[in-house]
Parts: sequence; C-alpha cells; structure tokens
Amino acid sequence: MPRRERKRRRREQRKVRRRAYQRRLLLLLPLVAVVAGLVAFLVVTDEDPVSRASTPLAEPNLAPPAAAATPQKGEPDGASDRASDRASGGASQEARLGIFAGEKEALRAELEGIAQAYPGRYGVVVSDPSTGETVSMGPDGRFLAASINKLPVLMALYRSAAAGTVDLDDEISMQASDVQAYGTGSLYTKPVGYTITLRECAGYLIQESDNTAWKMLDRYLGRDYIRSELAAVGARQTEYWIPNTTTPNDVLIMLEKISDPSYTTPDLSDEMLTLMTNTDFEDRLPQLLPPDARVSHKIGSYGATFGDAGVVFANRSRSTEDAYFIVVMADETGEGTARAAMQEMSLATYRAFTTADP
Repeated sequence: MPRRERKRRRREQRKVRRRAYQRRLLLLLPLVAVVAGLVAFLVVTDEDPVSRASTPLAEPNLAPPAAAATPQKGEPDGASDRASDRASGGASQEARLGIFAGEKEALRAELEGIAQAYPGRYGVVVSDPSTGETVSMGPDGRFLAASINKLPVLMALYRSAAAGTVDLDDEISMQASDVQAYGTGSLYTKPVGYTITLRECAGYLIQESDNTAWKMLDRYLGRDYIRSELAAVGARQTEYWIPNTTTPNDVLIMLEKISDPSYTTPDLSDEMLTLMTNTDFEDRLPQLLPPDARVSHKIGSYGATFGDAGVVFANRSRSTEDAYFIVVMADETGEGTARAAMQEMSLATYRAFTTADP
C-alpha cells in the first residue's frame, strides 16, 4: 500500500475515533447535568440534610381503641380483663382531686406491680405540680424519643411567638425536601409549595404527629435553636435530633414548660395544651380514664419502643392546679403490651389523684 494511502487511512481512523469519543461525551453530559442539579438543589433547599435513616421516628398505624382489650403476644393471661375491671370502676366515679402524699407509696407499689406484670423495660414519672411530689420508676433511663421529640419543636415555636420573634399567623410553604411520605400525618399528600400558617403547621405536628410538619418547622426554626431551648429549660439529657433519645424526667420538664403560662403566655400555653387534646392517638394514657378527664398528651412509637406523656385534668379542669403530669415510656416490648401497661398505669395514677365523693 502506498505511503500516501496509509496516511490517509490513519487520518480517517483518527477522525472515526474522535467522533466516537465526542458521541460518548454527549451521552454523558445529560447525566452529569442531572447529578450537578441534584447536588445544587439539596444545598439550596436543605442546609442541614437528614438522611432517610435519620428522619423523624414515626408512629405506625394504630389499631382502633377497642384493640387495647385484645391480649397480645407476651401479655400475661387476664391482662385485658384486669384493664376492663379497672376501667369500669374508675369511669363510674365522680372524681375530685385528692391528697397525693397519702397515696404516694401505694401508687409507687402499684406502678411497679404493673411493670412487672407486662414484659419490657419501663420508665415512669408522675408529678403533682401543686405539691412538687413525684413518683418515679427509672426516670433517668434513656429511651428512643420517637415522635415525643416533636414536643421540643412545639415548645420552641411558641416560646418564639411569646418573645415576638415569630408570628404564628406567618406562612410557611412546603419544600420538596420537607416531604416525609411515611408514618403518620397527611401533609405529604399536598403538592410542593403548599402553604399554611405556622399555627396550622403546629396543629398537624401535634394532632396528627405529622412528619412533614416536623420537617417544615425543624427547617424554619433551626435545630441549633431547638437544642438551645432544650438546654435552657434543663432538658439536657435529650438528644435532638440524632440519636433522638430522651428520658422520662426530661419529657416531664417539657410538659411543665408547655403548661406554664409564664414560659410563654396564658393564651399560648392554653393553645398548646388544646393542640395536645383529642389527638388522632387516644388509646394509651386517655383510654381508661372517665369521660370528664381531659388529657393533653403526645405519643411516640418506633420499633419496640412506645411512649405517651401528658397533663391530666380532672373534671375537665383547665388549671394545672387541678392536674398532674404523667410520662410512661416502654421498650423491648410489643405495641399491644406497652399500650395495656400504659392504660393500667394511667388509671392507677388517676385513682391516686382523685377520690370518690362521699
């Protein structure tokens, strides 16, 4: 083959290789653009991104209240009968506040007996704000907070409103990074850009334990601010957000602040307690109490950990002078077992705080 022809063929081969390289490059460019856009989007919309494994720990769909009377695997025989007997006795009484000090040791023994009757590890704190007396069992034990850790968000939001740095009627719009399409709540079904007031978002947060509402308010307030508020009130054993643990004593502090008018204002405190009343999850602490007992509370569930924490008002009173605080957390157990134990502990505590009229 002549030398000139060889050179011509080599040039053509180089052109072919160059065109092939260019085609491959053109095919890669869209992929590179997509990746770059995704990275930019995450940086802009979520300055403190949370991995999927670290998103809010949410309650599963709960069984109807009637399911509480159904024996669960691992429950002692007769547990449901015992709960029903307690319910029928407590609901028939017209309650008034009694003297806690006289019932303290008896209540402690009863709570310990219930904990021994149901498998699992329990942390319990009961407090009478009128006397400062408490009954507790493992109050400093660490538990997964699950959605009980939405209480610090509520506290921080309303504390800011009381200070005038936040207006609860200001609006917040849902970003794509806020959507938490799992667990409880309905906000995730709304379109990105859906706009509500901060007050409405707090309603979703507590009433439905909405995980998207949590993400929106967590972004709005900032985690550093929420953590600093927890430290300021003395709840220093609570890890918000990772690893999302708390203690019964710390949850008691949160309840005390929420119900204290001087922490926010009388109106804002009442609004928080109202949000925590008649929620979508009434089958734990409130279940066996008489109809005239008002319970402002927040539950949490994740894996083998379950909790409920609330302020219980006798005779629908709205004053903390006629109320008590109760926090029950359980782990290493099943939902049905934990639910039944919480119900019995709640009713035992209610009876200790109230007496039958003569």
